[in-house]
Amino acid sequence: MDKDYHFKMPEDKLQSMTIDFLRFPLIVGVVFIHTDFSDIVMAGAKQISFRDYPIFSSVFFLFSKVIFEVCVPLFFFISGFLFFYKTAGFSTEIYLQKLKNRVRSLLVPYIFWNLLVIIFLLLAQTFLSGSLVSGRNKLILDYSLMDWLWSFWDTSKVNPHLNKSLPINSPFWFIRDLMVVVLFSPVVYFLIKKLGTYAVIILGLLWVCNPFFYLPGLSTVSFFFFTAGAYFSINTKNFVISMRPMLGIVVPLYVLLVVAQLFFLGQSWWADLYCAGIIVGLVTVVSVSAHFIDQERWATNAFLANSSFFIFAYHRLPLVFVIKFLFKVLRPQSEALLLFLYFASPVIIIVLGLLIYSLSKQFWPRFTAIISGGR
Repeated sequence: MDKDYHFKMPEDKLQSMTIDFLRFPLIVGVVFIHTDFSDIVMAGAKQISFRDYPIFSSVFFLFSKVIFEVCVPLFFFISGFLFFYKTAGFSTEIYLQKLKNRVRSLLVPYIFWNLLVIIFLLLAQTFLSGSLVSGRNKLILDYSLMDWLWSFWDTSKVNPHLNKSLPINSPFWFIRDLMVVVLFSPVVYFLIKKLGTYAVIILGLLWVCNPFFYLPGLSTVSFFFFTAGAYFSINTKNFVISMRPMLGIVVPLYVLLVVAQLFFLGQSWWADLYCAGIIVGLVTVVSVSAHFIDQERWATNAFLANSSFFIFAYHRLPLVFVIKFLFKVLRPQSEALLLFLYFASPVIIIVLGLLIYSLSKQFWPRFTAIISGGR
């Protein structure tokens, strides 16, 4: 660790610029995570088996299941940091004001984008060819009142075959769990004030013991990384300045952990490598970004950064239909074509999303701001 490292720009500015810079690349990673061909079902038939395509399977696993897995934990970390950023104390008044702000930035977009997906699914089930829908899910027209309510929180209650408790706009599990941890923010503040780093360590151990623990609104990943980010804010520590000197250590260590995850896939202790990879990967992403931003070799593109929430909110359903359409037209049966589709599908969705966001912002700026949480 280079303890004598000197930064060119002011520390607070570097931290702010690093956060802004990371917003778009992290969303790109989220889109890739959801570019999953393992369960593509059209007209009740599964399209491919990963066992038949070992090269594609390895590339998919490398990016979507290893490298980009750091994106969501880092978003929780940044959310926790920003929630308590420059907050003097934590009174009832401050808490209520923060909740009010999160209604605008989280709850309103959450309701809008989930409702929009319900409407689009209704239209797709009604008018699209049966070959482009899975045929496994309950029709929207058959929803009861409780089905409508559950679709905003946990669609496995509506479609029991689903093995994850997700809202109907599935990426919004992040917003759902973030809203829950925000409600518990006084507890997070109290634990950090009373226990300091031990609060982070205890929650970290709970996450390591069960990194894939997800109940609707309650997940170990959300509470641990939100609290870790909050720890820096509450103790007025600059996390970029803390992590940047680790650059020389974490980069080679992260490469080793990525290789180990690929090599030891399927082992009983693989989850431990996964957790280590997430933590070291988080520090790697922050320290590398801060280094190149401080060297003025990387800079934030304001349009891309501002579009990040919109891309996140809109991408899932169009991505599913683009993948299914390309599979229907191209019928991929080779490693090369599958790899092409794996990289082409997210690019199509992201470029299309940027175009829609640009037009929406140009013609309906207030509406776009509302559905993007004021971002």
